[in-house]
Amino acid sequence: MSVEIPPQENRADPVFAGRIDVLYALGRHYLSLPFAILCVPATLIAGHTASILPLMPLLLQLAVVIAAEQLTTAYKNRPRDGGTKFSDPRFWARRYTFVSAISGATWGVASLFWFVWDSFPAQAYLALAFLGMTATEFIARSAYRPAYLVHTVFALGPLVGLLLWQGGLYADCAAILCVLFACVLVSYCAGMARLLDESLQLRNENGQLIIRLQREKGDAIHARDAAEASAHAKSAFIANISHELRTPLNALLGMAQLLERAEMPKQQSDHVRVMLQAGRGLQTLIDDVIALTRDDIDQLEDEDCDPAQAARSVTRLLQPRAWEKHLRLTLSAPSGLPRVAADPRKVRQALLKLTDNALKFTERGLVEIRLEETDDGRSVRFCVTDTGLGVPEEISHLLFRPFTPGDSSYARKEQGAGLGLAVAKRVIEQAGGKIDFTSKPGEGAQFFFTLPVSGTATGAVRGDEGQFAAPAGLTLLLFTRIPAVADTVANLLEPFGNHVVRAGSMAEAAERAGKESFDAIITGAGEVDMLAASPGVKAPLLAVLLRGDRAPAATDLVLRWPLEAAQLYRALAEINQREGADGNGEIAAAIDPVFFSTLEKSVGVKTLVEILQCYIVTAEQLTNALAQACGDEKWVEAGRLAQDITGAAGGLGLTAIAQAARDFAHMARECENRHELCNAAQIVVGEHIRARQALIHLYPDVA
Repeated sequence: MSVEIPPQENRADPVFAGRIDVLYALGRHYLSLPFAILCVPATLIAGHTASILPLMPLLLQLAVVIAAEQLTTAYKNRPRDGGTKFSDPRFWARRYTFVSAISGATWGVASLFWFVWDSFPAQAYLALAFLGMTATEFIARSAYRPAYLVHTVFALGPLVGLLLWQGGLYADCAAILCVLFACVLVSYCAGMARLLDESLQLRNENGQLIIRLQREKGDAIHARDAAEASAHAKSAFIANISHELRTPLNALLGMAQLLERAEMPKQQSDHVRVMLQAGRGLQTLIDDVIALTRDDIDQLEDEDCDPAQAARSVTRLLQPRAWEKHLRLTLSAPSGLPRVAADPRKVRQALLKLTDNALKFTERGLVEIRLEETDDGRSVRFCVTDTGLGVPEEISHLLFRPFTPGDSSYARKEQGAGLGLAVAKRVIEQAGGKIDFTSKPGEGAQFFFTLPVSGTATGAVRGDEGQFAAPAGLTLLLFTRIPAVADTVANLLEPFGNHVVRAGSMAEAAERAGKESFDAIITGAGEVDMLAASPGVKAPLLAVLLRGDRAPAATDLVLRWPLEAAQLYRALAEINQREGADGNGEIAAAIDPVFFSTLEKSVGVKTLVEILQCYIVTAEQLTNALAQACGDEKWVEAGRLAQDITGAAGGLGLTAIAQAARDFAHMARECENRHELCNAAQIVVGEHIRARQALIHLYPDVA
């Protein structure tokens, strides 16, 4: 299909039409009348003969002015749509040129009436008036040179002829001056027209640009609405597919776990184990894909996290895997770390991905999780360091992209999909943090991320990590202004033999807390400071924070609503531990039976026994090395060994030796008393022996 290209003049029509608009808009035909009126008295005075003839040109010019104004009105009311001659700018240009010619002709005729013979002053005055009129008409008619040209020729032509006919030096010079003046103004018309064309082109381009921007804005708004609708549809699809995939997969994994514990021949047992491992890998892949495709920024339930507690939870979860690969997984977290402004689930998820990657790509040595506060005090830095192969430079830029697992051969060996680091990056950036890594090929890698410090006060807010048995035999004072909170706390504690005393008012709570003895006081965030300041209150304070509350400074522990049983039981267990250690002198348990029961259900008795055997061998080496370092007074090395013991024991729920090793590491950094350090080292060795005996008693196959 051929396209007809319009001629050049048609493409210039918008500019030409704009010039005709200017021509009609600036036309002020009545401005020439004052010049004509001034010519009449000068003619009468110079001619010395009173006559009505000099007034006749005024009537003609007045008629022309009226006609020109009518033409301007007709132009303004012309039809705008195309197809008729009245919408053609050339039609109106010709009309304006004709009226200009008539207007100029009236001045030419007037010169015959106003010209005074043999009086050069009158002739000079007349030439000056005509030139002033011509300059005035130039302002409007310069937009269209033909209109100005015909007006000037018809207006000045008769006057120039009369001056030349008169003859004489001054008359001839005046005629030449009029011609020169007219030629100069006519020559300026081309420049004025060019400037008008440029300005009109810019105006038209701006108009087109505005129209295009409005159209693009409408398209962008439409695209945004479509994207939002697509995002909503995606979220709904992700939610549905998550449920539809996870529900049957969890059932399959549950059945596979039951089959694994059943008595079956070895061949069938191996088949079940392969099926269980494949199912768990598929479950991890589904979780990672959903985490990458789902936008759940607005679905976070908590915005405050204890970084040390999150790291301990990850260490406990991955410690069995570290023992399986004969690796040391350690945790180093100084006391008094500020809380971070992030959901605990997201922090654990990101740290779990990094640590799991470190264990996956490390064949020997250790994996260390280290937490520290940044120099400016505005964020907490999480570091995961390994002694693996490191990251080659040629793939370093691909690490945080989805489905780019780095070395393909090793990825196939580890059955990785390349989503772990991408998920971690997304989670951290959603929380307002930054993630990066450093590595030297062959010397390991360090992955780290930072999270901003929470605006709430620092307090020991405990999450729902781990399983804790419900406390029994406690006497607790409960006061909160929210009935739902009070009912939930009471329902979680009273069935297990705890005596919960409810206070109906702040005054009653303060009075009973000062006079009676309670194991703990559970109250709201707004009431903690008042109870802490009440006389006679000695019981630990446990605050329950609603969304938006800030953690008070006077509380011992903080819980966030909605409250879960594991959170409450953990908090009460920690309070009882503190009170028992400080007041009653009770010896902490060597092992945590609840933790080992959960671990046994998770990995099975056989695998757990193998893990414990590896732990005992490693713990023997670490404690012997600790004793040797203390004998040589190498306190820095001894502190490092104590940290390794803390990570190894804490990951298996061996709280007594973990606490003893943690205390020694703290003393090694701050204490210079050799005898106190040696005594603390003896306590660590003794707790190791006690933990080993307890493990052998609980699992005889460990020996």
